[in-house]
Amino acid sequence: MSNQPQQPQQSLQLKYENFTARYANHALVSVGAEEVYIDFTSGIVADRPGVSVMPIHTRIAMTPSGVVRLAQLLAQTTQNFQVVQVNPPQVPPTPVEPAPAIES
Repeated sequence: MSNQPQQPQQSLQLKYENFTARYANHALVSVGAEEVYIDFTSGIVADRPGVSVMPIHTRIAMTPSGVVRLAQLLAQTTQNFQVVQVNPPQVPPTPVEPAPAIES
């Protein structure tokens, strides 16, 4: 048995404020003096003729160590994904003749 004092167990509860999921297909990363900023957007949108914009809907600021932990978590999570690629058929399907119309 160990003679070290045991740490008291702490309960952790998650609290969601403004729990709105938003789809992001792109993430832009920029680095400040002490933070890393991740801007999320759903993609490029045509604003007016000849001008496209990428509207940012969420910005997350993290410490560099937080970004490292996030990268590790994302790497672990994506190991479980399998990309399924469906190959097109090699032989074109045989056309089916339409059934003859029944006359009454």
